[in-house]
Amino acid sequence: MYCSLIYLFQKIGMAYINHLVEKGDYDTAARKCQKVLGKNMDLWENEVYRFKTIGQLKAISQYLPRGDLRLRPAIYEMILHEFLKTDYEGFATLIREWPGELYNNMTIVQAVTDHLKNDPTNSILLTTLAELYTYDQRYDRALEIYLRLRHKDVYQLIHKHNLFSSIDDKIVLLMDFDKEKAVDMLLDNEDKISTDRVVDELKDRPKLLHVYLHKLFKRDHHKGQKYHERQISLYAEYDRPNLLPFLRDSTHCPLEKALEICQQRHFVEETVFLLSRMGNCRRALQMIMEELGDVDKAIEFAKEQDDAELWEDLISYSIDKPPFITGLLNNIGTHVDPILLIHRIKEGMEIPNLRDSLVKILQDYNLQILLREGCKKILVADSLSLLQKMNRTQMRGVRVDEENICESCHVTILPSDTAQPFSVVVFHCRHMFHKECLPSSGTIPGGQYCNICSAKRRGPGSGILEMKK
Repeated sequence: MYCSLIYLFQKIGMAYINHLVEKGDYDTAARKCQKVLGKNMDLWENEVYRFKTIGQLKAISQYLPRGDLRLRPAIYEMILHEFLKTDYEGFATLIREWPGELYNNMTIVQAVTDHLKNDPTNSILLTTLAELYTYDQRYDRALEIYLRLRHKDVYQLIHKHNLFSSIDDKIVLLMDFDKEKAVDMLLDNEDKISTDRVVDELKDRPKLLHVYLHKLFKRDHHKGQKYHERQISLYAEYDRPNLLPFLRDSTHCPLEKALEICQQRHFVEETVFLLSRMGNCRRALQMIMEELGDVDKAIEFAKEQDDAELWEDLISYSIDKPPFITGLLNNIGTHVDPILLIHRIKEGMEIPNLRDSLVKILQDYNLQILLREGCKKILVADSLSLLQKMNRTQMRGVRVDEENICESCHVTILPSDTAQPFSVVVFHCRHMFHKECLPSSGTIPGGQYCNICSAKRRGPGSGILEMKK
C-alpha cells in the first residue's frame, strides 16, 4: 500500500513537472524535481538528460543532489562543461559551491586549460583554475596563477599551506604585486626564506632590494650588517631622506665608502656628519659655514662638539659676515664669553639687530648669575642640613656592654670587676679601645683618633668620645 502511494505521488509529480516543462516554466519544474524525484537516481538522471535535450541544464544545475545522494560524476561534469561553453561566471560559481568530490577534478582542469588556450588572459577562468588546483593540493600551480593575476588571496594561500619553499624563485613577482606585504611576510619567515636568498633574488631589482633591506634594518640594526655597505648606495639613489638616519644608526657602515659616495653626490649634511664622526670636525664645520651658509646649524654643531677650537674657527669665519655675527651674539653667550666676539668686531660694521642681540647677551648673563646664586644657596642649605644631621648622629649615646671588645687587644672592653676604675675610649665611628691600648695623646698631633679609621684615612667619624669610671 505504502509503495503504491509513493508510486502514485511520483506519477502525479512527474505529470506536473512535464506540464511545467511544456509550459516553459523550467525553473519551477527543476525546483519541483527535488521533492518529486527524492532519492531515485534513475529518475534524476533521466530528468537531467531531458533538460539537456531542451537546452535547460542551467535551470536544473542548482537543484541537483550534493549530499549523501549523489549522481554519477559524468552528470555533474556534463553540466560544468555546458556552463564552461556559455557562462564563465556561472561555471566559477558552481566550482565554488559544489564539493570537489562530485566530479573528476582533473577532467575539469583539462577542460579549463583547453579554453584558456583560446583566451589566456581570462581572469575568471584563471581564478577558477587556481581554485581547482588548490582543491587538488597542487598549491604551487595555484600560486603561479594567483601571482600572475595579482590576486589578493596569494599571501593567505602561502601562509595557509606553508608554500615558502615554492616562492623562493617568485620573490620578484611577490614584490611587484605588493612590496609592503611581501617584505613583511619575508621578514616574518626568515627561518624559511633566508635573507641571503632574498637579496640574491632581488639583485637585479635594486629599488625592491632597498625596500627589503631598509625594513630589515628598521627591525634589527645588526641582522643585515654585511649589506650595509651596499645600502649606502641604495639609500643615496632611492631614499635620501633615510640616508642620514641610516648612517647615524649603523655601526657596521664603512665610513670611508659612505664619505666617498656622499661627496660624489654633493650630500652636504651627510658629509658633515661623516666628517665629524671620523674626527674631522673642523672640516665639517667649514662645510656647514661655506656650503650651507647656515649659522644656526654651525652654532648647533659647535655646541654638540663643545670644542674651544671650533668656536674659534666659527668666530673667525663669521667676523666679516654681519648676519653670522648676529646669530653668534644671539646664541654664544652660554658657551663662550661673548666679549671674545665683541672685541673682534670691526668698528663701523653694521650688524642687523645688534641692540636686541646685546640685550639678549645681558639677559643670558643675568640668568647665569641668578642660576649660580640659586645653586649656591641650595648647596649651602644642603651642607648645613647635612652638618646638623651629622652632629645629631654623633651626639647620640653609644651602648657599651660585655659583648664589645677592644679593637686593639681584642679583649672584652669592660673589665670583669666593674667595681675597679677603668677607662674606655669610644670613637664616633663606633670603634672602642681601652685607653691604655691607644697611643698617648701627646704623641699624636691634634689629639686622639681611631687607629682603624685613621689608617683608612676616614674623616669626621673618627673623632673621640671618652667614657670613664
